[in-house]
Amino acid sequence: MRFEDDFFDEIDRLFKEEMRRIRKLITEITRIRVNDLKELERRGEPIVFGFSYRWHSGMEKPEIKFFGNVKPQQPFGVKVDDAITPVYDIIDKGDHYEIIIELAGAKKDDVNIEMKDRMLYVSANTKYKKYKHSIPLPPDASTSEVKAKLNNGILIVTLNKKVNGSSMKIKIEEED
Repeated sequence: MRFEDDFFDEIDRLFKEEMRRIRKLITEITRIRVNDLKELERRGEPIVFGFSYRWHSGMEKPEIKFFGNVKPQQPFGVKVDDAITPVYDIIDKGDHYEIIIELAGAKKDDVNIEMKDRMLYVSANTKYKKYKHSIPLPPDASTSEVKAKLNNGILIVTLNKKVNGSSMKIKIEEED
């Protein structure tokens, strides 16, 4: 009986700890002053702000991602970027990854995708909105073959996983 009590006590403790973190996060978000938001509204700029929270088995700590163009500033206030940070998710499909990025209203010619130093850089300039974000790639993602599809404003970037134990022959050049 003691093991079960310890197990449920630990689950209860973890749940309470997570709820404290979520309350703190919400408190930080709501510190944006109403006057700052009214000023943005007066200037006619769109106000986009949100966050996603994900925590599942196998993760040491939860993943919190912010999106939108309103960024909380210290000590209090907001900064509005001209580009919106898009919502994205990285899905492990076993032998490859799919990075799904929401770029509402974007067409193929609006979107620019680049990779450098294990980062995926995505930007889009549409008639009404700009998007921009840097997405860190999973450590085992291969950058040698990358595919991208855009359908109804949803960009799907597909990256294969590196094959463990694979080798490559390296040619030795002759000395002059």
